[in-house]
Amino acid sequence: MVSVAAQWSGMFSIQYEEDGAQRFERLDPTRYLPPFTDGLANRAAMAAGIRASWRSSGGTLTIAGAGAQDCAPYDVLVNGELSHRLPATGAHRHEIVMENLETGSLVELWLPHFGDFRLQEARFDGAGVTSAVGQGPRWITYGSSITHCQQADGPTQTWPALVAVRNGWQLGNLGLAGECQLDPIVADTIAQTPVDIISLCVGINSYNAAVFSERSYGPALQGFIKNVRAAHPEVPIVVITPVLSLPREGKVNDVGWTLADYRRATAQVIATMQEQGDSRLHVIDGAAVLTGQEALERLPDTLHPDTAGYALMADRLAPQLAAFLTR
Repeated sequence: MVSVAAQWSGMFSIQYEEDGAQRFERLDPTRYLPPFTDGLANRAAMAAGIRASWRSSGGTLTIAGAGAQDCAPYDVLVNGELSHRLPATGAHRHEIVMENLETGSLVELWLPHFGDFRLQEARFDGAGVTSAVGQGPRWITYGSSITHCQQADGPTQTWPALVAVRNGWQLGNLGLAGECQLDPIVADTIAQTPVDIISLCVGINSYNAAVFSERSYGPALQGFIKNVRAAHPEVPIVVITPVLSLPREGKVNDVGWTLADYRRATAQVIATMQEQGDSRLHVIDGAAVLTGQEALERLPDTLHPDTAGYALMADRLAPQLAAFLTR
């Protein structure tokens, strides 16, 4: 019998607490600017897209941790199919016995994508168990709650997880609910991380919080992209403008801009940077990712897609993003 502890993918670093619990950091924890970035730090400590994999013909997967009451579940997949969805709220311990798997079967554990969460233990005990190393192009996707995907039923049903599986990519999810404000720490983290394709879904949080005005939004976006580009001169960067949110399209926020204004400005920044010579910079029109009817049906709160809405987003975005990787 072999016992193999989880080897994690999709995070920047792991912090260990006094009781041995692991806290996962998706952003470089040395770059925060408290108290201004305290909300950002809270979101970045959520385990969106973080997972571990083993190869085995059977054994016992043990998971122990503690999650807040709004914590998303764990997903366990066997050969790409959902095998178990387990609660992560409160203090908990799960032992899953897996028998008679095909030799070399791939067992994946995806951590809760949303909610405050600490992991005490994750290991696989069985005959001939080995850690499985991720393969394929490395993808980082940055965005708001629509990339963080709190409303998805499980961590493998977020649109970034679905796109990564479909395209055979290694996912780094920097979805930061309510905190996609072009912070320097995010650009610094992306700059430090080996990556083959980057996507940035920006604008909706800036609209909702009225953070940037007509004068400041374009230069802030340009500066963010330039900082990322300096570290990754040959990597495709794909900017996704805001997806539809029908009540916000023409509603003016506190700085006098509508969501449609942020979408137009985002596209204009990309067009200008392309004209200035960045041939590896691309744009996807977020207003075309979901139709108006789909926005009515699949955004229950008029802003966030439900699980079926995230699946639609993945259907539309997976081939478009894949095409930019090969250009």
